[in-house]
Amino acid sequence: MKKYLLFFSIVLTALVALFWFFKVSLSTPKKIMVVTSPSDKINKQETKETKQINKEISQNEISTQEKETRETPPPKETQKKQVTPKEKTSKTKIADFIKQKLVTWGYQDSSSRKIDTIIIHSSYDALGDEPYDLEGLLDEYKQYEVAAHYLIDRKGNVYQLVKDKDIAYHAGISSVPDGRMNVNFFSIGIELMNTKEDEYTAKQYKSIKKLVDYLKNKYTIKYVLGHDDIATGRKTDPWNFDWDKIK
Repeated sequence: MKKYLLFFSIVLTALVALFWFFKVSLSTPKKIMVVTSPSDKINKQETKETKQINKEISQNEISTQEKETRETPPPKETQKKQVTPKEKTSKTKIADFIKQKLVTWGYQDSSSRKIDTIIIHSSYDALGDEPYDLEGLLDEYKQYEVAAHYLIDRKGNVYQLVKDKDIAYHAGISSVPDGRMNVNFFSIGIELMNTKEDEYTAKQYKSIKKLVDYLKNKYTIKYVLGHDDIATGRKTDPWNFDWDKIK
């Protein structure tokens, strides 16, 4: 019996010793020896030197770029020319030969009408002693609450009574050859001082031709007509007008 107990003790001791041997072996890290060849050392040295060179090149490039950025001025911004109020006014300024004498009657304000017709009239002061008196004729227009855009006196002076953009009451019940009615809405009216018996002066013909040409250049004009052309049977002016002189 003692022999068996002794044998069992020896075996158990051996097993415990083996267990601790394997535990220590597994927990201790093994060092792996790597043999470096001379060529590997050279390659590592070259790699280190190459990295240093590349680093210096990169730093030089960054310095150069920063220098160029500091030395090169930014591109100038293209500035749009701003139109001053004076320049805007100059585009809508009336011609030098036209004198403004705007009236306060005989028209209505407008801002978007399309002008394509010019109507020529003739009139005189039938209520006063002097048929060609400017103020007397304007008083007559005022009494009847009518007006044309322009008036040309016997000396050829051109007066603007109503702005082009506004609707002047000069045509009355009327229509143009293409059938459109309400001619006031799309026309410019021009009055010439003259009676039914007199002839127009040379200065008047010169001025009306100049005015018509000016308006044709300013607008796309389809018709240049007399008052009698748009109100046949109701109106007979412009009296004694020679149309060939404004062609």
